Amino acid sequence: MLRFKWLLFLMPWLFINTEFQAQQPHQNAWMRATLSYDAGSKIKIDGEFQHRRQSGFENKECLDQELMYTLRSWVHYQHNESVKFSVSPLAYFSHHRIIQQEADFSSDPIREMRISAAVDLQHEIFTKFFLTDRNAMEYRIFQGSANNITRMRNRLGIRYDFIPRLKAGIYEEFFVNLSGTSTYYFFDHKRNVVFLDYTLVPGLKVETGYAYIVRLPPGNLKKIKENNLYLNLTFQFHRHRGQNRKSNHLQRG
Repeated sequence: MLRFKWLLFLMPWLFINTEFQAQQPHQNAWMRATLSYDAGSKIKIDGEFQHRRQSGFENKECLDQELMYTLRSWVHYQHNESVKFSVSPLAYFSHHRIIQQEADFSSDPIREMRISAAVDLQHEIFTKFFLTDRNAMEYRIFQGSANNITRMRNRLGIRYDFIPRLKAGIYEEFFVNLSGTSTYYFFDHKRNVVFLDYTLVPGLKVETGYAYIVRLPPGNLKKIKENNLYLNLTFQFHRHRGQNRKSNHLQRG
């Protein structure tokens, strides 16, 4: 256990290259709360609220300014222990501009409606070690004159299950724009993430981690870097109490 804690501490630095050292990255904090209801043996319905904050102009305070609010619904179908299908029929986003100059403070937020579909896969490669993969498509509908965007994302990672209540892992996730942008903005962003997932008590799961992100925002000619600390709380409600079901860590995002 101690050896793995050191690995979790050192892993984020493996993602940081010399370009990170040459530029001042943004400092962000992501928080999400999810109400999850088991509607049947294979069906789960989630409602989530997400809030993200960012550092201000020329400071490193990750809680200084607003970055994003989200209200989102998910319906999940657990086909088997290795495959899960998910649909988000409705999601609302309010995006504040990433602060790169003083004028960004006064910009109005951009509102977005989003429809998503995803498939999550996992395969046990060694005892308690899982290879995880997630593929998703998103249709992003923006308020005003901005073009709607079709975006694809792929996440590939490794997870280790210490015990059913405690899991940890790493993954890399790529986001690319398939339509609605010029070819210059085909690359949207990528995330390198290390996480720890722990069920505190039955019905309450906590996930925390660190994400290093390289992003090319619309209108930018150069990529920007972000340091992100995140905390996700999931409150789980079961239709059939006392039913012993295995828990898969097939993530959303």
